[in-house]
Amino acid sequence: MKVRLTGTEAECARLTFLLRFGPPDLEVLEVSEPYRTRDDAGERTAVDLEVRFPEGRPPVEATFYSLVGRDGRPLLVDAWGAPVRHGGAG
Repeated sequence: MKVRLTGTEAECARLTFLLRFGPPDLEVLEVSEPYRTRDDAGERTAVDLEVRFPEGRPPVEATFYSLVGRDGRPLLVDAWGAPVRHGGAG
């Protein structure tokens, strides 16, 4: 899978680092050299990443993330952030 990050050089560097060394569900295979984009001010940077999901992980459509809502109660969402009804009191 190809992912392009666009932002300031510092933003791209930080997110590249977090993706490369953060989530175990994502494997970063390749990172391009940062390059300037064609914006008006010439201050935007882009970095292209090639990533994949490691073998043996559940399919994305069956992957859910357990988070805590603003009220401190558990919140279950799918990959797009949509709430998932889990049969408990909601």
